Amino acid sequence: MEDNKVKLLLVAPYFPPRSGGLENYAFNIAQGLTQVSGYEVVVVTSNPDDKRQIIEEYCGIKVYRLPAMFRIANTPINPLWYLSIKKIIRAEKPDIINSHQPVPFIGDLTASLTGNIPFVLTYHSGTMRKNKLLPDIIIFLYETFILPHTVRKATKIICVSNFVRNTILKKYAFKSTVIHPGVDISLFKLNPVIKKENNLILFICHSKSMHKMKGLDYLLDAIKALPEIKLYIVGEKGDFTDKRIISVGIKRGKDLVEEMQKASLVVLPSLAHMESFGMVLIEALACQTPVVGTNIGGIPEVIRDGIDGFLVPAKDSNALAVAISKILADKELATRMGHSGEAKVREKFTWDTRVDLTKGVFASCLKQP
Repeated sequence: MEDNKVKLLLVAPYFPPRSGGLENYAFNIAQGLTQVSGYEVVVVTSNPDDKRQIIEEYCGIKVYRLPAMFRIANTPINPLWYLSIKKIIRAEKPDIINSHQPVPFIGDLTASLTGNIPFVLTYHSGTMRKNKLLPDIIIFLYETFILPHTVRKATKIICVSNFVRNTILKKYAFKSTVIHPGVDISLFKLNPVIKKENNLILFICHSKSMHKMKGLDYLLDAIKALPEIKLYIVGEKGDFTDKRIISVGIKRGKDLVEEMQKASLVVLPSLAHMESFGMVLIEALACQTPVVGTNIGGIPEVIRDGIDGFLVPAKDSNALAVAISKILADKELATRMGHSGEAKVREKFTWDTRVDLTKGVFASCLKQP
């Protein structure tokens, strides 16, 4: 450990500037460890925009971006990465390796190359099955035959929710711990200049292909009984005949925060069994915006029913409509929920606390023979 610093090799299928829940988590852990915790962090990821390997510095972090030969769905693949990653491990001599998944291949490949180096697996999802025949066959084969090898190789496992720990990784609970994602509270916060618009509901899902899994159909059905509602949909633009439904396009950073700040309510009526946490919910709560979500996956770990929002059964438009109307009809309740949610985020979901917990897991691995 040169200069008393721990060298961490962090592996992720994608890494910023590409955005997403896994990418955001990996970046904030890497940046936090680099800045405050005596770690040197090196990242290995795919290069989605080029056919060559790039070594660059991104926000003070050394990043190897490896070219993908092809992709299957969202999974970048290149068999030649075996040699590239092996060479990087030899050159960098990491003290510990951390892979972020469930997107297959690059992390599984790295796990096979760790040798005696402590290996920590951070897992961000339940099963990836999508109820589509061909993709689900491929996912079944991966989760049955390849993922178990990677999990067994791990010295420790970090799960992003108890839901992940108690479902797909249940057999390995003896060596796993839960570290929920965090929120950048310097960005996601109440803005007193921006007033909340009455009866404005926000639904956030960047990909139209995921609208069904995120329960948009049930939300659209629910607001039929709520004529005063206006619904903003953040994500890829779609066509809606109801003039109360406005597709505002993809929003990120400050633009997304502003949408959360002016909304009366953020709704995540997800049906997806792989809904491991519900990141948009804690981001909304950080903005003092109450939330409604379905009682599935990791969502109950975010929403305290009746305190900072409401939990409703999945696929129940009537229950969804009732929960929405309760919050919109009672401004004192909405304000109280917003305050409770923000306090919870500041106590439990800041990135500083996530980094400290991760550092503790890494330290326990480094102490093991």
